[in-house]
Amino acid sequence: MRKVVVFSFAAAVLFSGCSTLSQSDVFDSMNQMTSSKGSGELTWIKSAKEEEAVRSEVERLLKEPLSEENAVRITLINNRALQQTYEQIGISQSDLVQAGLMSNPLLGYSIGRGGGIRQSGVTLELAFLDLLWIPLRRELGGLALEETKLSVGDTVLQTLRDAKKRYIDARVAEESVRLNDDVLKSHEVSLQLATRQYTAGNLSKRDVLKIQDEYAHARLESIRLNRESAIAREALNKLLGIYGGQTYYTLSKEPLSLGNQPRENGALERIALKHRLDFASAQKRVEYAAKEAGYSKKTALLDEVTVELGSEKSTGESRINSIGVKIPIPIFDMGQGRLSRTQSLYNQSVQNLVSLAVNIRSEVREAYATARYNYDMASEYQNSIAINRDILEQTQLYYNGMLDGIYELLGDQRRYRDTKIESLKAIGEYQKAQADLIYTLGGENNATQR
Repeated sequence: MRKVVVFSFAAAVLFSGCSTLSQSDVFDSMNQMTSSKGSGELTWIKSAKEEEAVRSEVERLLKEPLSEENAVRITLINNRALQQTYEQIGISQSDLVQAGLMSNPLLGYSIGRGGGIRQSGVTLELAFLDLLWIPLRRELGGLALEETKLSVGDTVLQTLRDAKKRYIDARVAEESVRLNDDVLKSHEVSLQLATRQYTAGNLSKRDVLKIQDEYAHARLESIRLNRESAIAREALNKLLGIYGGQTYYTLSKEPLSLGNQPRENGALERIALKHRLDFASAQKRVEYAAKEAGYSKKTALLDEVTVELGSEKSTGESRINSIGVKIPIPIFDMGQGRLSRTQSLYNQSVQNLVSLAVNIRSEVREAYATARYNYDMASEYQNSIAINRDILEQTQLYYNGMLDGIYELLGDQRRYRDTKIESLKAIGEYQKAQADLIYTLGGENNATQR
């Protein structure tokens, strides 16, 4: 038995020293996985030096007109909600390390006196079977860590998608303000002209009132659009993780383009199930639950055996060394509760996986349909812009020939502005739908490209 105990100590030290992936190794692995799906290099802020490096990078990127690419870059390195999820990797990796450690031996000491006799004893208890369960616990810890890595990777891709969408919202809102400002200036000039004409008796009061009403509507529209722009910009700021003077950045003025029509290649659902990280994480969860059920089954009746070494000495007597074993007797607790629980957890994880697969398939179909129809709507608005531009040009000719009044000209200018803003919003909706579609396909950017 002594040899067995010695072996137990040696094995415990051996298992404790087994190599385990560090938190940085796991993060780098996740970094490579998401980089291939468009996230670029991620940064896990864990020191003041890394904090300073991220701050400098953010400041540098904000000095330039902010592009979509840089907005995504800033979000992925500076968003603290995302940084918070990285700590899940640290927690799971720590759990894995803990799973490879044997329970500490218990050292006991007792002393007693009576009848002129002094008695003392020392005991050492070691949970012997704990040694045998270490490989199983490490296997479970490894699966949990892999599940966490995939789950965090999915959060990165969700954040990437959200950064794109909030950036597009901010761009559309700001450009809408500029389009309306042009019309507002035109209305101001027209109102001044109409007032002079009315004063000279060349324009009726009714026409002046109509022009004043157009100007009032243009001003109200300006207020509404500025409000939407401020809200959209703040939504972007939250994702960027910036505040104070950092929020005075300018947005890029590169025109938003419609891009290519999405293509249905007949295999989008299969592509999504193959590449979605949340689905891969759910698969790992099923694997974990199956292993956990097997672990509970093996340890149901005999989960702990303790080897006890003792040394006792009484006054005037020789020291007595002893060795003993404590084995739990499975009379009341036969592990039925744990077995039932792990089986239910396994069934739950399987049902969750099937449900997620159904939802992902539906999300793909919905995302593709949304992108496809948003593209068609944005295309139609291109035609509508051309028509309204031609109408405005004709009205300008009528106005120059004194066949139309200022009111008709302003009305057509307003319709032309409205069409351009609606077209801009349609392009934005299409680009946001594209971001949703790419995410539902697990970051496969080229899956719907022609």
